[in-house]
Amino acid sequence: MTNGQQVEIGKLFFEEGIPGFGHLQFFHLLQKEEGSPFFSLQSLEEEGVSFLVVDPFFFFSDYEFSLPGQANASLHVEAEDTAVMVVNIVTIRGENNVTVNLKAPIVINQQNRMAKQVILNEENYEVRQPLFHNQTVGKE
Repeated sequence: MTNGQQVEIGKLFFEEGIPGFGHLQFFHLLQKEEGSPFFSLQSLEEEGVSFLVVDPFFFFSDYEFSLPGQANASLHVEAEDTAVMVVNIVTIRGENNVTVNLKAPIVINQQNRMAKQVILNEENYEVRQPLFHNQTVGKE
């Protein structure tokens, strides 16, 4: 499927919502195009609320973190071999100012479709990390 059609990944349940959108719990994850690292996370409860998210490992091969125990419990990740998916919210602030929030990934338990945005304690990840290497983050 390379004709620009979106690929449905599935419905997700955020028990606590997404920070700033705590009242919304049900979202739909769509891949922009098969094989693309870009996805759309669309609210099923409020039309017009959606987020552009990205597979961080496509752009940052050394991105890694330990999921806090509380997040594991919230997502019902009970075994080390539980399949999880990680995406991060992308913000477009202008033509050459595209950032990704590496500090707060969205972790998805692929078995039960539960999802949670986790705020990491790691100091080396930025909220506004430039997505592309040839850009700099400008002041707002």
